[in-house]
Amino acid sequence: MKHPAVLRVHYPSLFEGEQARIFQKQCRAPGSMIAIELRGGREAAFRFLDALKRVLIAVSLGGVESLACHPRTTTASEMSDDDLRVSGVTDGLVRISIGVEYWRDLAEDLSQALDVAAG
Repeated sequence: MKHPAVLRVHYPSLFEGEQARIFQKQCRAPGSMIAIELRGGREAAFRFLDALKRVLIAVSLGGVESLACHPRTTTASEMSDDDLRVSGVTDGLVRISIGVEYWRDLAEDLSQALDVAAG
């Protein structure tokens, strides 16, 4: 994902080293979960989330709709600072679970939200 708002993309097919070896041994395909780290930390992440129109804001992974969340303030909110650092959970991290919506609609939604996040 090449966009000025994106600092880093976390996705299994992009793993390197030991993580890549584990992925290749255990998985046939990368799946529909992706995490992006946005430049500008929490403020950029919240601008991104607030700008989403088709992707819903939720932490559940059990549905068929596309969902996004800010792990630092939801699923990882009770982790210690050391555990957050070791786990790579930053203020700019956003987790996205891609659902069954038409891919062009999702791409358009994510793109416009990234534009908003960039400021």
